[in-house]
Amino acid sequence: MKVGFNYITEPSRRRVGLSVLIGIIVGIIGAIAKWGWEVPFPPRDPNIFWPVDAMSRVTPPKVVLDMLHMPDLSYTFSGVQLPLDVFIVHVLFSIVFGIMYCVIAEYWPRIKMWQGCVFGFFVYLFAHVIVMPLMGLVPPLAQIPFDENLSELFGHLWWLWIMEVARRDLRNRMTGELDPEKYM
Repeated sequence: MKVGFNYITEPSRRRVGLSVLIGIIVGIIGAIAKWGWEVPFPPRDPNIFWPVDAMSRVTPPKVVLDMLHMPDLSYTFSGVQLPLDVFIVHVLFSIVFGIMYCVIAEYWPRIKMWQGCVFGFFVYLFAHVIVMPLMGLVPPLAQIPFDENLSELFGHLWWLWIMEVARRDLRNRMTGELDPEKYM
């Protein structure tokens, strides 16, 4: 059912507490989906820090952790040493946006437009094009290679699409109801 841009759901149809729990779950699912996206479409060379070489650098979570002088935390799995601290930041970022997305979806269904991809686009725009360059975590957009922008843009669309599919399924299964706007 299509609803207008300004439509807000009826309070009796909202499941806000449940949407927080679902936001945590889909945030974890989304983080794993985004990692999976980056295997065939790696956005950057992980071996060199920016700003030493603006064309290749580590992930923004690692830059933030280094700026905060946080000690490196790692673990070894199957003989491979992995950056636990970067993984924690990556998953927490996804959980925060997962909770925000799921709670807003209970009130304002248009956030789910194009199965979450529009929200994913705006997260990409806000984080990678505006905030991270202003914070010095990444170079300005014009200095970032096209393939990195492409990977990040479509990675964010994929990330939110997976989270929306999981959100809708979990909410419908846990409540036995359709989304709030479906009952108009």
